[in-house]
Amino acid sequence: MKAFFKRAGFVAAVLLLSLSALCGCGSSQLEKNMNNVSELRNRLFAAESADYKLTAISGVREEPYSLDGVSSNKRDFTVLTVTPTVFSAAQSYRYKTEINGTTYEGDLLPHPFAQSLSVDIPATATGDFTVTVFGGGEQTFELKNSVQGEIISAEKAFDIALDKLKNELKKFRSKGKLHAEIYVRLMENPIDGNGGYFWYVSFVGEDKVTVAVLLRGDTGAVAATRI
Repeated sequence: MKAFFKRAGFVAAVLLLSLSALCGCGSSQLEKNMNNVSELRNRLFAAESADYKLTAISGVREEPYSLDGVSSNKRDFTVLTVTPTVFSAAQSYRYKTEINGTTYEGDLLPHPFAQSLSVDIPATATGDFTVTVFGGGEQTFELKNSVQGEIISAEKAFDIALDKLKNELKKFRSKGKLHAEIYVRLMENPIDGNGGYFWYVSFVGEDKVTVAVLLRGDTGAVAATRI
């Protein structure tokens, strides 16, 4: 009889897990709000040599981008930035890379206000990847996860933001629905030169009113708010 109850309990647990998966009961708050997310930037990569410094940010974002309080179609992206040690406006630069089994190559375009170049690749880099830079020669780099130490997840950062901004978010809610677009961005320390990583979570209403919170990446502690 005990064996029967143990088996019945096991079957019930399996059925409960299956139902949870089907109904999305186990989804995080971030997953439940993905229709409102206009950008989720949750991966950072870096590599360098004596001649170049390479950085990349990756995730998903709205396309075309519009800060209007409404999130529309989204696509995968990886923005690669290449900074030559000695920049020459007369020199042309190209890149070649493979992300998730697909090869991408083309021109690196100069930034109008900085001595660096970049390209927006329509793919999300889920792990380390290789980039070859061509500019009067060629060099190959292994772009690796640049985050040092433990950081909280995007899902955890979003949960903290919902809690810290719960009163301010009431202005965006109607009939139980959130009317705002959401940005969740992992970034290097934007406050000072002391290193570390931060999560920036913002909510933008249809009238472009914005509320946001900046969280320490390692602890989730609030570093700044915009309300």
